Amino acid sequence: MTVTAPDRTRHLVRSTAIVALATIASLLPLSACTPGRSEARTDLAWPWWPNRMWISDITRVGRPDDDGLRRLEVRVCFEDPAGDAAKACGILEIRVDRPTERDEPVTVVVDLDDPGQARRHHERVTECYMIPIEVDLPGLVAGRRLRIIAEYRGRDGAVLRDEHEVTLDGPMRE
Repeated sequence: MTVTAPDRTRHLVRSTAIVALATIASLLPLSACTPGRSEARTDLAWPWWPNRMWISDITRVGRPDDDGLRRLEVRVCFEDPAGDAAKACGILEIRVDRPTERDEPVTVVVDLDDPGQARRHHERVTECYMIPIEVDLPGLVAGRRLRIIAEYRGRDGAVLRDEHEVTLDGPMRE
């Protein structure tokens, strides 16, 4: 059998088209999903909303920065109904004051609905949110007690609250 030029061209075009279609078909699943992940389902109830929050005992006054300022490192942890560490979606408000004084508290609000803020404050090792707070209250010397109040308003409607006290081991500014 003799193959003429038009048959050879038709065969080349057909085989090139088959290879191109096979390549495209093999790439389609990669663009449709990523292994180990699926699209978020917003139509189902989420059973792992935080239902418990506490200020961790590892909350402390941090090391001095370049200016000699020591920030209060408040660590807030969340837990879901199964007792596992949970990430939170909502507004976290932290107030720091001196419990025996009538000072206006230092207040910091963190929007945990904002993925950037949530990632910036979340510590993978402790599974807590670490919020550094510059406490500028008078009379902050060694032995002074600070009260920390954390309130969380979750996207699911939960309102969680906790209090914790820290005794200063030195001044807040060196």
